[in-house]
Amino acid sequence: MILAIAVIIVAIAFTAWWFLLGRYWVSVDDAYVQGNKYPITAQVSGQVDQVLAYGTETVGAGQPLVRLRARRLAARLRAAQAKVARESDEAHALLAKIAGARANIQALTAQLIAARARSERLGLAAQSGASAGLDAIVAQQKVQELQSQQRAAQSELAALEKQLGEHGPAGYPPLLQAQAELALARIDWQRRSIRAPVAGVLAQEAVQPGEHIQPGQRLFTVVPLNQIWVDAYVKETRLAGVEPGAEVQLRSDLYGSGVRYRGRVVGIGAATGAEFAVLPPENASGNWIKFTQRVPVRILVDSKDLEKHPLRPGLTMHADIRRYGPRQSLVLPPWFTQRRLEPGSADPTP
Repeated sequence: MILAIAVIIVAIAFTAWWFLLGRYWVSVDDAYVQGNKYPITAQVSGQVDQVLAYGTETVGAGQPLVRLRARRLAARLRAAQAKVARESDEAHALLAKIAGARANIQALTAQLIAARARSERLGLAAQSGASAGLDAIVAQQKVQELQSQQRAAQSELAALEKQLGEHGPAGYPPLLQAQAELALARIDWQRRSIRAPVAGVLAQEAVQPGEHIQPGQRLFTVVPLNQIWVDAYVKETRLAGVEPGAEVQLRSDLYGSGVRYRGRVVGIGAATGAEFAVLPPENASGNWIKFTQRVPVRILVDSKDLEKHPLRPGLTMHADIRRYGPRQSLVLPPWFTQRRLEPGSADPTP
């Protein structure tokens, strides 16, 4: 009798809990901490001179992590600077040649005007018999010679102006190319010091002094512990009523049930996990068995709770998600909607 009464009481209590509270929440143990991971890679080739950080170290944005030997990069930078100076001198030399060509054209124009006047005067004198016809012919030949010289000078001026460009020495094409090469050399010079793109904790250390590295080679991975979310995989039978903005209560196995995190659902996966598996199930086979599928639900964790009790990607979580409950408007942090490098990670201008 006592056992029967106890069973009835438990059944009534469970039924009351289910109708009043349980059916409005879905509990998920299949949940894991996720976060942004920024790879730190080499952008120029060279030999490692110094490794200034280590795995598990907390670093700030822009903090130097690895330095390369700079002799080759310094030589390339000096060569680019010398080329810019040489092309600048050539541009100003062309400018001086253009000025000389214009002065020559002006002188030839003056001589041509005088020669035409003399040719006309001698031509009239020859017609009236006051002068010999030979002098008029010589004067006309002088005019034609000066015209040829003027055309040649104008062609030379046009060629010089085309070579220099319409924007003067500042727009001289070889100078622009040399300046671009200098800019690339300066960028490579800056990249000899490899810096942290964001603030966070270093992981996956894969570099040692003396090692020769290539562009694109991964050296570290930095994980910002303030850019954390949780992916909970909810059964399809319990997914109804779970919508963006829903309240979530989280517990971590790291801190135990005494520490709770507040969160909000920010999105529901576009497909089940099986759809993106390496070997998706073949449901057309003859031995088909129905399995309840799970759908990933992304949960944003309250930043204040993360400051008090930091989490790391890969940790297991327990999530209680509110179903059919009130929804709140989501205010997503900038790193969640638009990931970018922090300003402090940029190399300083040399």
